[in-house]
Amino acid sequence: MYKSRKINTIVIISNILRSLTALLCFVALSASSQEVTSQPHIEIVTEHLPPFQIDTPNKVLGFATEIVSSALSSTPYTFNISVYPWARSLNMALNKANTCIYSIARTPAREQQFIWVNTIAERNVSFIGLTARKLSITSLDDAKKYMIAVIRDDVTHQLLVKKGFIEGLNLFVVNNTHSLLMLLAKRKSIDLILADGYTIKYRAQFNNLNPNLFENVYQLNTKPLDYYFACNIKTPPYIIEQLRHSINQLKITGKIDKIISEWQYPVIRVN
Repeated sequence: MYKSRKINTIVIISNILRSLTALLCFVALSASSQEVTSQPHIEIVTEHLPPFQIDTPNKVLGFATEIVSSALSSTPYTFNISVYPWARSLNMALNKANTCIYSIARTPAREQQFIWVNTIAERNVSFIGLTARKLSITSLDDAKKYMIAVIRDDVTHQLLVKKGFIEGLNLFVVNNTHSLLMLLAKRKSIDLILADGYTIKYRAQFNNLNPNLFENVYQLNTKPLDYYFACNIKTPPYIIEQLRHSINQLKITGKIDKIISEWQYPVIRVN
């Protein structure tokens, strides 16, 4: 009788140990699975700005988009790219952790608002007018005689406000770049837009306009300005370092130069 009880006790203990072992294995596997799938997701926002980034019905194109996508693809993070009016994208990147933005100019006013991951492209800033009007501008003060359209909260908007331009008097503010070139072409009250002259051929093609209708009237900067990939200030340092390293590798290997060279001609690839 005693022997029978002893055997039963051993069986019970053995069963308990097997159950505990199975439970521990399950917990370990679950933890491992969670570790694999818990890598942060990076939300990336931008605006429509051909050829840097181009909003199409199927996906976001453009050479800056290709650079950002290539960099993110070599990290362990999932990501998606969304296009909004610039002011909305800027607000999202300012207020949501693990949210990044491109192509953004690095200005003193923005310096403490973002983590500046890396440069991805260069831009120029010019007054663009209609070729037929043959406007002559040699300074910002000359430009104050005209009505100039700019993108809300863009660096060009901030620059002109800082230099004394007044909305409604000589400054017309729009929400996105889709309408900027069309305003210049179609609305007689708009004399100039402030944009990168390099983008005009692409913007014209996107809007079914002849690029020869437009000319670079006056370029503000004497050397190219940097466009950045930047992230919300609450984004963890290890993510920032991985992103920065990935972009640096694209520079070292010549991948960025290759991507940009493939976009030298104004052909918007939608496939």
